[in-house]
Amino acid sequence: MALKEVFVLFTMDCEPAKTDVSAHALRMSRSGPKDYEESERSIRGYVEAVRAFGFSSTLFVHPEVAVKQRDLLLELQSRGVCLGLHLHPYKFGDGRYRRDLGAYSASEQYKLIKKAMTVWENALGQKPLYFRPGYFSANDNTFRVLQRLGFRGGSVSCPGRELLEHYSLWSGAEPYPHRADLNFRQLKGSSKFVEVPISVDFQRPVLKGHAGQKGYEWLYVSCTLYDHKEVLRNILKRFKVEAPRFPVIVTDTHNDQDYSNHENPARSNLSLILNSIKRFCREMDVKPKSCTLDDLCDLVLSERPPKDRS
Repeated sequence: MALKEVFVLFTMDCEPAKTDVSAHALRMSRSGPKDYEESERSIRGYVEAVRAFGFSSTLFVHPEVAVKQRDLLLELQSRGVCLGLHLHPYKFGDGRYRRDLGAYSASEQYKLIKKAMTVWENALGQKPLYFRPGYFSANDNTFRVLQRLGFRGGSVSCPGRELLEHYSLWSGAEPYPHRADLNFRQLKGSSKFVEVPISVDFQRPVLKGHAGQKGYEWLYVSCTLYDHKEVLRNILKRFKVEAPRFPVIVTDTHNDQDYSNHENPARSNLSLILNSIKRFCREMDVKPKSCTLDDLCDLVLSERPPKDRS
């Protein structure tokens, strides 16, 4: 089937302010704004820049951000932004959790995510339905736990990533939106949980990326190590060849860059990506179509699940 359109999914991981996390958490992950004023500039600037090109945004929100920036988040949601839960275990709660999500058993993950959901829901008045872990950290329990907790979908995987110190291993993972396998995270399955992987460029491997990972270049907006234009070009060329059922460009960033400032390098990268999507889609005669994570979940779940191969 000839490729006629591609979905475009702009995401952001909204981290708590550095003043809200422990010294251990900062050693584990340096992402995040210095305060919530910086966070609001980043979030609002990103959403508005993306909207100016006709695209929606999906924000994965850490529980503390849901509490501190409730009004902003609900305002943006009323204008079409999709909200989900983001979680670094060591940035949340009383400091009991010292490692990334993929280090924990199914029962431990269930308790941790349930606690984070409760804080998030109490702040925003709704249950989170979408999920992304920090560092894309997960194990073969994670999708099963997320479905049990009532999540419809997430963006949990980064195909090809190897970052063992953060329990993030996605070698050979399925690269397109799919129903998750609840027993083996790299494969398609027949569950009710929809996984939407980050888009990576399999033609541009890296031995040490921005987070220290082995894997592939991808559209991490604030990163200056990757050639975003070539990454995007190669992803679209792969779509042309493979013609996946749900071809989607998935970007990511954090709320620690001032996207309201056109001189900010991350904002320059965002402009480059937005303009390149428009240009390359025109050159390849495909239509870029805005979507949020809930839109993609609707599409995947509307189709009959494959038969269980077991």
